[in-house]
Amino acid sequence: MSIKELAAMAVGIRDMVDEALVGSTVEQIRYFVEKLRREKIPVVTPPGGLRAHLDAKKFLPHVPQNQYPAGALAAALYIVSGIRAMERGTMSMGRTPDGKEVFSDLELVRLAFPRRTYLRSHIDYAIDRIVWLYEHREIIKGLK
Repeated sequence: MSIKELAAMAVGIRDMVDEALVGSTVEQIRYFVEKLRREKIPVVTPPGGLRAHLDAKKFLPHVPQNQYPAGALAAALYIVSGIRAMERGTMSMGRTPDGKEVFSDLELVRLAFPRRTYLRSHIDYAIDRIVWLYEHREIIKGLK
């Protein structure tokens, strides 16, 4: 490994045991989820350690599951905000050996919060864009 790679690993290991830093991410996610809940955004509770999830079935009740509501929401979020999120629903499930769709019980959009990355202003921006998207959710159509 290069010296640069070793230095990056050292920072990562140091961050893993820094209670103040580890705790700050948990607090950021708690803040994010609570703000979304106050705005009546369908978000999964309790908040997690490094991520939060939007409930795409509740966010987009007009999008049928065979049109991938979690994938559609993740794509719409990227378009209106530049925020990348991950679909955790039917698109991720795969298919049966004969090619039939396997519908997921949950349609979630995962928003990750990597340590040492986001400021409160980033989180407030994400909240603002998600609230706007929820208020205009009828513009989101399903995926093929």
